[in-house]
Amino acid sequence: MATTRSPLVVLGGLVAVAFLPLVVMWIVVTDVVTFAYFAGFALYFLLAHVALPAWVYLDATGRGSDSAVGWTALSFLLPFVGFVAYFFLGRPDAPYEAGVDPRVRRE
Repeated sequence: MATTRSPLVVLGGLVAVAFLPLVVMWIVVTDVVTFAYFAGFALYFLLAHVALPAWVYLDATGRGSDSAVGWTALSFLLPFVGFVAYFFLGRPDAPYEAGVDPRVRRE
């Protein structure tokens, strides 16, 4: 039976597949200092442009926010500023409900 993969798992796999050949190339062509610079940038990118927006999206949808995509886009384009803005301004007062489909409204 086929199963649906989580978008975050698929995104993580694509990032790993994209970065692995680049890491090998940097190690073969350049020195360790250049590789350390590249690894630092990769870590920044994964944290600021993948992990923080993913957390914002999951938190916003879990709380039933109607503007989850907007907050996610803001936290992707302005990583740390968008995350802090969402944390202080955009979090709905509703409690977080894990595993609840935000598209289904309960009465």
